[in-house]
Amino acid sequence: MKKLVFVAAIAFIAASCGGDSGGDARVDEVIAFLEEESAVDDVQLTDSENRCLAGEIVAGLDDDLLDELLAGNPKDDPPEGAELVLIESLFDCVDMNQLMVDSMVADGATQEEAECFAGALDAETLETMMSSDLTGTDPSPEEEEALAAAFFEAMFTCGSFDE
Repeated sequence: MKKLVFVAAIAFIAASCGGDSGGDARVDEVIAFLEEESAVDDVQLTDSENRCLAGEIVAGLDDDLLDELLAGNPKDDPPEGAELVLIESLFDCVDMNQLMVDSMVADGATQEEAECFAGALDAETLETMMSSDLTGTDPSPEEEEALAAAFFEAMFTCGSFDE
């Protein structure tokens, strides 16, 4: 599960959004950043997903934070303060269920296993997992209980897969 969160986070970072505040040039910079990253990833985002993400990121981050994000390595954690914008942008622009399936299949799960597991976790659960992982903050006790229950239910329903 940690690997799935990591893969989703990478995809999310790679999809670092940009919007209206910096104009089309800033959006194009972010798109180029995302395309460069996706060239080495097992999971590819579509052109429209990259454009959406780029627009959201440009709109959600100030110029300094956007510059810091683009100057960094997409494999590293995003700059402090960018995490939640990146996560929200990813969930706004990408079919997270399909991203999860693609990530799991790339990691060795069968299509059936991946679809079962991805279908067992809702968007809110995935967003809580990613937010906690990227920001380094623990979920509330209620969220933690819900995460554990969802994960165990998925494991009992779908089985486990070898990574």
